Amino acid sequence: MARLLPRRALVRTVVAAALVTAVVGCVPAADGPQPSAATTDSPEPRTFVVVGDSITAGATDVSQPLVGDRVQGDASWLPAAEQASGLDLVAGWAVPGATTADMLAGVEPTAWTADVLVVMAGTNDLAHGVTWQESAAHIEGIAAAAGAPTVVAVAIAPNDPRPAARNGYNSALADVAGRNGWTYLDPWGEVDAGGVFIPGASPDGVHPTPAVAADVGDRIGRSLAALG
Repeated sequence: MARLLPRRALVRTVVAAALVTAVVGCVPAADGPQPSAATTDSPEPRTFVVVGDSITAGATDVSQPLVGDRVQGDASWLPAAEQASGLDLVAGWAVPGATTADMLAGVEPTAWTADVLVVMAGTNDLAHGVTWQESAAHIEGIAAAAGAPTVVAVAIAPNDPRPAARNGYNSALADVAGRNGWTYLDPWGEVDAGGVFIPGASPDGVHPTPAVAADVGDRIGRSLAALG
């Protein structure tokens, strides 16, 4: 015959059992899913590097090259492009007067890690009589050395002294970009009159004014942002 507990002992037993049940219910099973901490870190911004000449450096003086991610000249398209794209410029090589051969020699692949490479190169090749075949080989070498998964080849600016050569160069550049799976971009349409600058868009027929450079940079930046 079962022994009955006194009423006070019975109450104590019931309360203790309830507490044990509550505690056990709060402890996750050893083989069950464990709670994970909420992740609040925002994704890293996409990055780009750039290779170019005076139009990218924003200056005609060789003493004012692009230094890392810092533009020294006041007529570069880079600041507006960075702002419009939301991408982070992490490095680059742009020296006034540089040819594509100079650019290839200046690229530092081991020091660059970026999502996108932007190349605007060739104006000085026209001035020095470099053949298109040489220019194309240099640009392909730049892309290979930089190692970015996405490459954007930007058309060179209108060129008052050599409009036909400039137009032919850009046409060939578009073909090379297509063959290599790059994006070809011509942001000069609003200031391009058949290969020459429209009046007031350039102080010398080769370089854009600061205002034009900013507009061009904005168009390049928005195109970069659209790459996804």
